[in-house]
Amino acid sequence: MEALVIGKPNVGKSLFVINFAAYLGTKEIGPWAESPGPGRKKNVLTMEEARHKLVSPKSYRTLSPYRVEIDMGQGRQRKTFCLIDSTGISEGVHHQAEIRAAMATTLTWLMKAHLVIHLIDVAAVGSKRPEAPGPVDDEICLYAGGRGPYLLVANKTDKPDVMDNLRHVREHFSNIPVIAVSALTHQGFREIKALTLRYLDA
Repeated sequence: MEALVIGKPNVGKSLFVINFAAYLGTKEIGPWAESPGPGRKKNVLTMEEARHKLVSPKSYRTLSPYRVEIDMGQGRQRKTFCLIDSTGISEGVHHQAEIRAAMATTLTWLMKAHLVIHLIDVAAVGSKRPEAPGPVDDEICLYAGGRGPYLLVANKTDKPDVMDNLRHVREHFSNIPVIAVSALTHQGFREIKALTLRYLDA
């Protein structure tokens, strides 16, 4: 099974992938390709190295999806799946061809992923920042929520004064459960793990 982590730029997708993988017992990430194409260099990173290399406040740091192989359980109860980080999907058409191509790759993964984990930045609700929830999140929810297993995840609940924002998000997406998490502190990871296991069993 492949679980795609998707959302706008800077909502915390890479940190979520790395820390959730670590929470599930993964010790390293890789081999993953630094850049697409022939002759690409592949690396294996420890989780700390991955946080340093792959997590950044800079928009569009992740320009090609990378996969993390997750192995959970023991013996006959062992379950495996791939957790996929992706390029952020922005509102409108981006002016850089490289980023448009990266977003197209993300949308391709969206069409074939077994499970979609859709992150929104609950701390940015109501702001004018690019990562604030907007129409593109409505479109992702409408498409992914109608085609298969889908989790809507409100990230950055470790930020101060986000409870009103979280209530607003839950009112806006009133027909879908919203899971409150912090990719930084691991809040909500237990619920995400339980739901992922449920979908693996389906």
